[in-house]
Amino acid sequence: MQRHSARSARSARTKAWAFLSIATLCTALACSNLLDVKAPDAIGTGSLEDPLNALLLVQSTIGDFDCALGGYVVASGLMSGELQETTLTASRWSYDRRDIDPNESAYATNDCESIGTYTPIQTARFTADHALRLLEGWTDAQVPHRTNLIAHAAAFGGYSRILLGEAFCTAAIDLGPQLTSNQIFSLAISKFDTAVTAAQADPTNPIGDGNILNLALLGRARAELDAGNSAAAAADAALIPPNFTYDATYDAATSFRTNRVFSENNGHSVTVSPQYDSISATDPRVPVTNAHRLASDEQTPLFLQGKYADGSSPIVAGSYIEAQLILAEATGGPGAITILNSLRATKSLPPLDSSSDPAVIKADIAQERARWLWLEGQHLYDVRRFSLPLNPAAGQPYSITYSKGGTYGTETCMPIPPAETNNNPNARNPPAP
Repeated sequence: MQRHSARSARSARTKAWAFLSIATLCTALACSNLLDVKAPDAIGTGSLEDPLNALLLVQSTIGDFDCALGGYVVASGLMSGELQETTLTASRWSYDRRDIDPNESAYATNDCESIGTYTPIQTARFTADHALRLLEGWTDAQVPHRTNLIAHAAAFGGYSRILLGEAFCTAAIDLGPQLTSNQIFSLAISKFDTAVTAAQADPTNPIGDGNILNLALLGRARAELDAGNSAAAAADAALIPPNFTYDATYDAATSFRTNRVFSENNGHSVTVSPQYDSISATDPRVPVTNAHRLASDEQTPLFLQGKYADGSSPIVAGSYIEAQLILAEATGGPGAITILNSLRATKSLPPLDSSSDPAVIKADIAQERARWLWLEGQHLYDVRRFSLPLNPAAGQPYSITYSKGGTYGTETCMPIPPAETNNNPNARNPPAP
């Protein structure tokens, strides 16, 4: 939910607290799935802002992030050329065409189930921040494992900011001014600082994972790399142990919890872009199969990704592989190729040629990131920060299969929507250069 008015903030709180009340009810009734229960339209929040609900509050925050991430992977995959739009719904085409009009509602106010971006990411950010504020106001006596829950809330607040900074040209937070991506990354780093400190103070495991410290360190490394602080990024990335993986989890039984990449691709609304299909035969990191049928528009050949087997498949939110890719980029030079080749060896891929040419090394890093992190929501910002060639090229008729109208644009980030600027007077002017 956008944070551009008091009404929208109350709406976001209602959403989170409604989930908590349903969770409490389901615990009593032994429901099989919390999200199978229809949320009430309105609910008082005061009784739910209770230390007894601290764990459920953080779980709700994580659920908001997981849904936002799934929708974002699809939307950013369309913009970055990983995926291709194959519906007859014109309101969806602008992601794929890279020409988002700020007045479009789909990207601005749609929820994560409808491939919205701004509202779902802001919802995840707000619920994480609100959970953190409450936890910081409660005591250890009131909340078991309070510092561990603080680590989770702060880490997911940091990751939500990363998505905002990577996806949007500018964004605003809590009725504040428009912020540049680098300013948002700085705020993310601050959240990860809080998460790291809390995780180090209490490494116990009340939520079901023992990796919150590594997730916070990796998130901070990613934000530092995004912000251009290579030395800090390398220091954090080097701390991530082998075999570390942190998954965003999904459940095909409910729309809110389903893996959006699988549902969109296997539901024939998007197809894998031709350039990824062309490399799948020789690269196991990019599994693609020809469905030998047309997609939902009855015009475009359907190619199916094989990374996510079903609607309950997890999406990797952070991993040792990503940490090593960050370390390679931050290290640079021949050392970067050594790190990349160590990763390639785990998939029996031939080594990259050694090089000391910065341009060659940069191209190798970009290619390796594109393949290791395929359909994980990271390629769009790589296109932007590496100035990678747009595929299809700008100016070509849209689409590559049959004419839908217009031409491919040049956007590599989404504009801040009027839903924010119209309702937040502090965000009406762009940030200073």
